[in-house]
Amino acid sequence: MSLTKKDISDIKGIVHDEVENLARIVARGFEMVDRRFEKIEGHISHIDARLDTIEHDIVDIKGYVVHRDEFEEVLARIATLEKKIGIRKSSARAS
Repeated sequence: MSLTKKDISDIKGIVHDEVENLARIVARGFEMVDRRFEKIEGHISHIDARLDTIEHDIVDIKGYVVHRDEFEEVLARIATLEKKIGIRKSSARAS
């Protein structure tokens, strides 16, 4: 059985319509993905702004922090001074 020109034309029309439907479905899918990316980009921008704030706070805090080794060195020096002026026994430790 061979196809007539009308059959071929009908098949082309059906295929064309189905391709158009598929194109619309794919386009809607991409629109949904775009919206999700926009939402994610909004969240990322918000997180980035919060991190900037945290970084600035950390820089500010670093100006007031004394490292443990520096602190212990000062405690040792104070203990030495206290022993020399007689207000602390050599075995006593500051609380």
